[in-house]
Amino acid sequence: MEEMERTLLTDEVFVEIARSAMRNVNEVARQEKKGALAEITQLFSERMAPQIIVKRLAAEGDAPAAVSFDIKLTLIYGVRIPEVVEKVRSSIKTEVEHLTGVNVDKIDILIEKLIRPETAPELPTPDKDS
Repeated sequence: MEEMERTLLTDEVFVEIARSAMRNVNEVARQEKKGALAEITQLFSERMAPQIIVKRLAAEGDAPAAVSFDIKLTLIYGVRIPEVVEKVRSSIKTEVEHLTGVNVDKIDILIEKLIRPETAPELPTPDKDS
């Protein structure tokens, strides 16, 4: 009997896709490592980086039938939490299913903390005069 060719994805692949998808949601506080403020914002960013756990739902063989996510987020104070959570879920589900072909069963989100905009690290903005 011939062995079928397989493509396997590690949990880290799913985590990176989820992180990338969350970058499209501006209300999620996230870790920024680039730019002139990288050293200054390092203390803030380590506490704000989303924590993502991937759970695989069993299927026949090595490939998961579906995956689910447990995510801990820090949001900017004053945002409408239900709307932001829905944006995050939608963005992750769309990206993971599009890029991997694996269904997303559910995405559980824990809002771990809120930060005020004035305490959030400022991100460099393009110079408007140029």
